[in-house]
This record gives sequence, C-alpha cells and structure tokens, in this order.
Amino acid sequence: MSDVLLVGVDGGGTACRVRVRRPDGAFIGEAEGGTANVFAGLDPALAMIVATTERALERSGLGTADLGRCFAGLGLAGANMPSVAEALHARRLPFAAFGLETDAVTACRGAFAGGEGGIAILGTGTAYCVRARGRLTLLGGWGMLVSDQGSGADLGRRALAAALLALDGAKPRTPFCDAVLARFDNSAEATVEFARTALPRDFGRLAPLVWDHAEAGDPAADRLIADSLLDIEPMLRRMIELGAPAIALLGGQAPRYRPRLPPDLAARLAEPAGDAMEGGIDLARSVWRAKGGAA
Repeated sequence: MSDVLLVGVDGGGTACRVRVRRPDGAFIGEAEGGTANVFAGLDPALAMIVATTERALERSGLGTADLGRCFAGLGLAGANMPSVAEALHARRLPFAAFGLETDAVTACRGAFAGGEGGIAILGTGTAYCVRARGRLTLLGGWGMLVSDQGSGADLGRRALAAALLALDGAKPRTPFCDAVLARFDNSAEATVEFARTALPRDFGRLAPLVWDHAEAGDPAADRLIADSLLDIEPMLRRMIELGAPAIALLGGQAPRYRPRLPPDLAARLAEPAGDAMEGGIDLARSVWRAKGGAA
C-alpha cells in the first residue's frame, strides 16, 4: 500500500499539532491548529484535528480527498477517560482507521522511540507516563478541576486567586499581583467574569506572568512556583519508583521548572528522542499493521 499515509496527532488544551509521513518515514507535512481539548467539546476537537490534518497534507499538494488513505494515531488529552474514548470511537472520522491514546502515552512513545522511560508533560495541563518493567502506568492528567497541579492553567488560576487576595488587602500587593490585576482593569468583578467561562488555555496565558515575576524575585509569584514544585516533585519520584530509567520533561512550562528541580531529580532527566507527533505516527503505524499493512 504505497499510497498509505501515517498521521501523528498531538491534541492538547492549547494547540493541535499534526505531522504526516509515508510508511518509509518520508515527510509529507506538518501543521498546527487551535485547541483540541475534548473536555471543552468533543466535536469541535475532532473538527480541529481533521482541519489541521488537511493543512498538513496541503504542504505536499494533498488535501481532503487524501484523508481516506490516512491511518491516524490520535494522542489526546483526556483520552484516558473511558467516557471520552467511547464517545470518540462512536464518531465517524474521515481516516482509513485510527488509534487513540492519551497524549501522555504518545508523548512517551516519541520521547523514548518505543523504549523504556518516563515523561512528565508540564504544559497547559500536566500528565505523567512510565513505560517500564513491561507495564504502562499513567499518573495525573485528570484536568484542572481536580488535577494538573503545576500546569500553565493551574498557575494562571492560582495567579488570579492570589491577586484577588491582594486586592482585598489580605495578602501583600506585590508587582506580580498588580500585573495580574491590570489585565482586568483592577476589577474583581471582571476577574471573576473571566474565570467563569475561561478554558484551561485561557488560564494558561497568565502563566508567563507568574514565571517572569518569580524569576525577578517577586515573593508572591515565587511562592506559587514553590507550591507547584511541591506537587510536581513527588510525581517525578513516583515515576522513578515505577522503574523509569530516565525522565523527559515536556511541555511549555518544562524549561522553566527544570533548573528548580533538586540535583537528584535533575540527574535523571534525559532529552527526548522525538516528540508526541512522532509517537502518534508510531501508534498510526501499529494501527496500519493491524489492518494488514507491511511490517
């Protein structure tokens, strides 16, 4: 089947990224779209995946008519929820076939090229995955309402809470708090109105304010980062207990957390061999093979 295309999808709360290759590894195209957050709406997320795949195909002069020869590996945040997986498999997608895993699993596939290791996704959300001792273990990744501690969304949400406490005079009003409140005209009502309808990616846009002020020495911002590390570090240690020989830090918050980790954890870190889209392509290849494709 020389006309087969393999599609790797990394669908997260901030963006949907798609890469397309031929089975021999030849690059076809890559594109990035908007959010593919299934918790914010399954159908819009799937529509974004299809649209972003079409744009990736267009890089090589292909398009909508070629979706039917694509085998897709979907790495989606939230796919570890049975209700989400069941609802997604009930939808009709234009691909020849697709496989579904949570984005943490496809990221781990890509980071260690199918070998053993662990990944910590520290992005808009957080999630952890360990492939070791013949087992696959997922930790966290349950969404910002009950999980995702230390994520960009969590930092943004807690930045609003800290700023409102400062506005009430209950905590010192530092430059960081002023910068957060300035986004909302120093209005508690406007802040709450934003939070009432904000998606994780919206909260996540406030995370750079936290980091920039923490690195400038603002005590309120630095406290938020320190509190986040108190949640992240135990997860990393649990991954080591589960047998991860090395850990790759992924996601937009990872480069800023990395220098703050204690030396023993820093010594366990490894650079990823590939990204989550390559992990999605690895999943797509396994789907293709299961359907009778070449080894």
